[in-house]
Amino acid sequence: MTTRVRRLKASLPMLIRSVVLLALLAGTIEAQAKVALDTRHLRLTTDSLDVYLVRQGRQQRTGTIVDRLDTVRVDGEVRLQRIYRRTDAVLGNGVDTLVDAFADLTPRWVDSRSDGGGVEHVVWRSGRITGVVQQGGKPARQLDTIVTSGVYSRASFDLILRASPLAEGYEVVVAAYSGRQGLKTLSAKVTAAEVLPRLGAAWRVDADFAGLSVTLWIAKDSRRLLREVIRAAPGTEILFVATRDSPTKRSFE
Repeated sequence: MTTRVRRLKASLPMLIRSVVLLALLAGTIEAQAKVALDTRHLRLTTDSLDVYLVRQGRQQRTGTIVDRLDTVRVDGEVRLQRIYRRTDAVLGNGVDTLVDAFADLTPRWVDSRSDGGGVEHVVWRSGRITGVVQQGGKPARQLDTIVTSGVYSRASFDLILRASPLAEGYEVVVAAYSGRQGLKTLSAKVTAAEVLPRLGAAWRVDADFAGLSVTLWIAKDSRRLLREVIRAAPGTEILFVATRDSPTKRSFE
């Protein structure tokens, strides 16, 4: 591993995965109106994406993402379970388990763990968010705050987009929460319909991920995430490209 990549490995996760621990929100977290979602758009699959570091136009493969979507039933409720595994020289290695209500992506819990020791465990229950965050060798911090309905999990933002009624000009603005950064406003707009070589027809979605510029290409037919570019710093991007699709089932049975 080059010295340059080592430096990026130390600094980029803070920008990309928002691991800077900010002060916890006090009082009630207020939400905007919920967006119109149809989670039947989401294919229950295991997808793999190659990860590339792009600096000044030069591209270097750094790792792989394996993203599995499935459904589980808990206390009579059908929930969407996402297991997101990272093996990457820049982003680091780790596993995120995300669980939302299947009907409308109302958050239930998030468990995020990395090889570097970072932990985020957040539970939404009865109008309250509780949990614990520990990062970078610092002492663990407890979370406990009231939340109104309509606040989504930050980790599920791409699922929100993929379940939305996408069309040219469509826009979405949501309030989203993470234990590491608290409440943020995330926004996105469908700016074009494009055809990606070897990947097919897609909606191009330009997003403001709480100050981070991100572009996603979402398949028109399957709503898979085909490609994503994160502009981590001037002249530096992280590129994700879908490599395969292993369908399991299309809906809960």
